[in-house]
Amino acid sequence: MFFRAIYSSLMLILSLWVVAGFSQEIPIGDWRDHLPYSDAISVSYGDGVVYCATNSAVFTYDTKDGTIERLSLVNGLSDIDLSKIKYNDYNQKVIVAYANGNIDLIDKDKKITNISFIKTSNIVGSKIINDIFIQGKYAYLSTGFGIVVLDTDKPEITDTYLYGPLGSYLGTNAVTMDDTNIYAASDQGVFYASKNSANLADYNSWSQIPELGNGRYNGIEYFSDHLFASFDSPLWDGDTVFYNDSGIWQRFSVYNLNVNGLSATDDRLFFSTSYGTWVYDKVFALLNLFNSFNGEFNIVPSESTVDSDFNVWIADNTHGLIKTDYNSFCESVIPNGPSSRGSFAMDFNEDELWMVSGGYGIYLSQNLINHFSSGTWKDMGSTLTDAQGATTLDMVSIAINPNNSSNVYAGSWTSGLYEFNNDVVTHIYNARNSALDSTFFGTTQVGAIKFDNDNNLWVSSSYTNGILAVKTPDNNWYSFSFPGYISATEYFTDMLIDQNHYKWLISPGQNRILVFDDNNTPGNSGDDRFVLNNNIPGSQIQCITQDLDGEVWIGTNEGIGVFYNPSSVFDENIKAEQIYIQQDGQTQILLETASITAIAIDGANRKWIGTQSSGVFLMSDDGTEQIEHFTTDNSPLFSNNILDIVINQKNGEVYFGTDKGLISYKGTATEADDDFNNIFVYPNPVKPDFTGTIAIRGLVKDTDVRITDISGNIVYKTTSLGGQAIWDGTDFNGNRVQTGVYMIFNGSPEGDKKAAAKILFLH
Repeated sequence: MFFRAIYSSLMLILSLWVVAGFSQEIPIGDWRDHLPYSDAISVSYGDGVVYCATNSAVFTYDTKDGTIERLSLVNGLSDIDLSKIKYNDYNQKVIVAYANGNIDLIDKDKKITNISFIKTSNIVGSKIINDIFIQGKYAYLSTGFGIVVLDTDKPEITDTYLYGPLGSYLGTNAVTMDDTNIYAASDQGVFYASKNSANLADYNSWSQIPELGNGRYNGIEYFSDHLFASFDSPLWDGDTVFYNDSGIWQRFSVYNLNVNGLSATDDRLFFSTSYGTWVYDKVFALLNLFNSFNGEFNIVPSESTVDSDFNVWIADNTHGLIKTDYNSFCESVIPNGPSSRGSFAMDFNEDELWMVSGGYGIYLSQNLINHFSSGTWKDMGSTLTDAQGATTLDMVSIAINPNNSSNVYAGSWTSGLYEFNNDVVTHIYNARNSALDSTFFGTTQVGAIKFDNDNNLWVSSSYTNGILAVKTPDNNWYSFSFPGYISATEYFTDMLIDQNHYKWLISPGQNRILVFDDNNTPGNSGDDRFVLNNNIPGSQIQCITQDLDGEVWIGTNEGIGVFYNPSSVFDENIKAEQIYIQQDGQTQILLETASITAIAIDGANRKWIGTQSSGVFLMSDDGTEQIEHFTTDNSPLFSNNILDIVINQKNGEVYFGTDKGLISYKGTATEADDDFNNIFVYPNPVKPDFTGTIAIRGLVKDTDVRITDISGNIVYKTTSLGGQAIWDGTDFNGNRVQTGVYMIFNGSPEGDKKAAAKILFLH
């Protein structure tokens, strides 16, 4: 009775500790993907479930209850960059194929088996799996070099057909069979061989269909006793679908289109083209042409199929998975996510994440802006137009107003500065209507944008004389140039505004930093000062930030450099020092051979360091101790090429922008509070099946944390990382603590602030 009373009262207390939005958080040490699901590339159907592959992940749609499940590198898939998905009715297994030849096989119990035979083979050239043809337990994989046969029961690779001239590699785009032969649509025509051949691995068993020529064929299907093949012309809208009628090859009624591929079920034939999906029955009557979504947009399908109720499912590379019936009613199925996996630059403030896609001279024109708010990605539209009505290209920077998270600025490498208010573009600033300068050919190339503590917005331009401008809170603009020091051939890609209000602009091409001080009087140039500093490791500086101790950290193509006394940058020729570490008994320079692309500082002043090819490093506050090193080999990280890193300092979630998409990881450090007024513990209560990490959040820096049982016996103690302490739920001997209430006593390093909390363990 006593324990029950404690439990009831404690549960009442715990219910008052619920934090709004907390349920959207992931546990410490967990990952979550932020991938687009609108870029569908392949679709398959089986046993009431539609399976859809995007460029980066898989999602399923249950046609019976409408539930959606996601599958990515984070929760089971072995790779990214998908190419095809196929359901096998024979054994209810799903084959997921990748552009690098990797294969995942998912059984009916959702167990995933990886088959990396093709990926790890010594084949030179493309290993992409373009298509999958099912014949019983066997899956015939059309690859960049030939045909690979997969036994989906065992599972294992059982054969490889290299049927090109003299057994050479031949890019294969699709395979089908009739009662007699196996057919392959290749980059050099259509080939066939007898299914009963003694050795299909012998190229001599294969012959080419001469009537179809030597061109590229991207699809082939045997449907209703006829063989269909789609010719992929190098000319847009020059593709042709041929079919064999009583031994004679002729054009089908649909031609002069851009055909993405052919697909068929027992009673439906689909042509997926750039103008929609054409659906035919077994007597080749056109049942429907699906080329718009309820009249609102054109669809460009990659693949189509039909379910048991004769609804057509279309994998559309822009609008996700589309369901349509023969009355042309459509609905779109897209799990929430960003519109693009491009994550070139990001900013985070007050639970708002903004991400831009583009790059320097990439000329990307679609899905440039993405906004993540309270756990949900918002649709920001597929394109933007500039002040002259032209399509905007290449967003390269983003800044959220720290005093108003609904006010955001994005920098385009071609079209100037865009201001968003409540997710809508309200102003476009360029050389015609602001102090921003333009290049000699008329573009306004915005690089870095940052807010200072007075809410002034600082903007860098490139390839121009007026390289720096500021927009004040009262919407006045001022421009700054440095003739004789900065030339119109120089470009600037990142900026730091430090604790002294100095502006540090990095110039990668010249491998130097312009440090500028306006003395907090942007309208008065008389008290300005600046200095150029090129005491930098390597030959190209790439990123810059300041840590909690005021030290300025820079990333270069040859590791890290640190300005330990940045306040003296105008008084002496300070140098970016490299960090020496001990490794295997040797003194080495930290990350000397790595190209550093991003540095972010967490609440414990630790450094999250992104590289161009070596993944992410988490280093101690002084950089001498490696705490974590995440790569594609030991984590769900999508790529080892890191473009940007931002941190939610409130809950410790770290976002990694890579060249293959955005992924986040729940770290152990948060920003420190000034007092103990907002302490909470999670999870609380700790349930019997919980095996993760417990967090005590809302602490001051370096809080001394001591955990005791109800009798006052200390079972664990630690020091907070910034504003958060973590506990694995074990005592000093590594044993799981028993059921009961535990007290958490917290004290500041100076001993002047104290607070207690409670946590309940259940077994």
